[in-house]
Amino acid sequence: MKWDAADGDQLPMGIADMDLRTAPTIVEALRRRVDHGVFGYTDKEPALMDAICAWTATRRGWMLDHEWITPCSGVMPSIAHLLRGALQPGDGVIVQTPAFGPIVDAVRDNGLRLIENRLELTDDRYEIDFSGLEVAASRSDAKAFVLCSPHNPSGRVWSHDDLARVAVIAREHDLIVISDEIHCETVFSWASFTTYANVAGDGDPFAVCFGPSKGFNLATLHMSLTAIPHDGLRASFRGELHKVNADFGVSAIGAIALQTAYTEGGRWLDALTEHLEQNLDTLISGLADVPEIAPVRPDASFLVWLDCRALGLSDHELLDTFVNVAGVIVEPGINFGPAGSGFVRINIGTTRARVAEAAERLTRALER
Repeated sequence: MKWDAADGDQLPMGIADMDLRTAPTIVEALRRRVDHGVFGYTDKEPALMDAICAWTATRRGWMLDHEWITPCSGVMPSIAHLLRGALQPGDGVIVQTPAFGPIVDAVRDNGLRLIENRLELTDDRYEIDFSGLEVAASRSDAKAFVLCSPHNPSGRVWSHDDLARVAVIAREHDLIVISDEIHCETVFSWASFTTYANVAGDGDPFAVCFGPSKGFNLATLHMSLTAIPHDGLRASFRGELHKVNADFGVSAIGAIALQTAYTEGGRWLDALTEHLEQNLDTLISGLADVPEIAPVRPDASFLVWLDCRALGLSDHELLDTFVNVAGVIVEPGINFGPAGSGFVRINIGTTRARVAEAAERLTRALER
């Protein structure tokens, strides 16, 4: 999809998947599974669940129970089903903006009310406005909080203390917390990721949505995971899946890819993360002569949020400059809501040469 959007020699660096091949061990496992030749209905195997639990224990210090885990087709469908199962039309959902557009869509398209809590950008780093969050949580219609952790589009990894404060506020105001942690696989060396599960209290209603689709570039295999320790929230979620017959087995191919990623892909993922760190350095140094573009340095993921407000362009003019003048296709910041106006999101999940070329093209375009 990303490359189909390119016209001529434009560099497609918008859609959030990588140009890089997944881990060779996953490719080999998929090849063996294809050679098997039978792709009938497939249940979740104990070995798959064991792999998930071992991965979260080792990488996140979270001891998962098999019963908490529900394999799903994607994080965004899971968030929508969680909201539909737990809330009533007209209930309010807190979202921190700028926010990944489909999260806002999942709220509004399901008859719920968006409660916006804007993040604060200070010294090129986003922080949670806890005063604003308290006000939002105290509203009588506030019932849930969709937490994006690491944050998309900025790549901010929230600290343990940040998340602990979120948990306290959620508990005080009886909020359900849905933590979208799909970008937590590639966390850079200067950051430390904490899953929301490790700050939530016993009995707190929360769900963690995660999986290998971003870190291992497996998005089109439609295999994600939703973990819910809370019995009532888990039952309502699975009830929504049952209503649309989305609880019948798993993808045979997706399950093999996930299990292989979580049992054999650790070293490859670590190497990928190092590659992305170096790509980030290449982008930042390549834009050093364009002070009007200020990268918001991410803590994780292969997406970089560029603050272009100093250019003084409208969002339409900004996109035209990137796409048609520089020839670099990016995701417009306005797609992440009004708080994203004047920004763009660029994808560095590609070769280092392509990242360097994008920075060079932008530098030349803005010099002109």
